[in-house]
Amino acid sequence: MAKKQNPLAVYAVASQVAFSIICPLLVFIVGGYYASEHFDWPDWAMVICIILGIVFMLGGGISQLGKLIRMYGKDNDKAPKSFNSREDNDYYDDYK
Repeated sequence: MAKKQNPLAVYAVASQVAFSIICPLLVFIVGGYYASEHFDWPDWAMVICIILGIVFMLGGGISQLGKLIRMYGKDNDKAPKSFNSREDNDYYDDYK
C-alpha cells in the first residue's frame, strides 16, 4: 500500500469489495426465486435472474477493483528520465 493507514481501514475496504460482489448476486437470486414462486414465472426466468446477478456482480467487482487501483496504485517515486537522440534509431545505422 502506498499510504500508512489504520488496519481497520483495510478491513473496511475489503468489506466494501465483498459487499459489492455478493449483494447483486443475492438480490437477483432471491428476487428471481420470489418472483418465480409468487407470480408463477417459468423456470427460464430464474436462469435469466442468475445470469443478470452474475453480470452485475462482475461489474461491481471490477468497478471496486478499479477504485482500489486508483487509490492505492500510485507511486511516490518519479519516473526515470530517458535521454534519447535521433541517432539511437536503427534508421541512422544503415546510412553512415
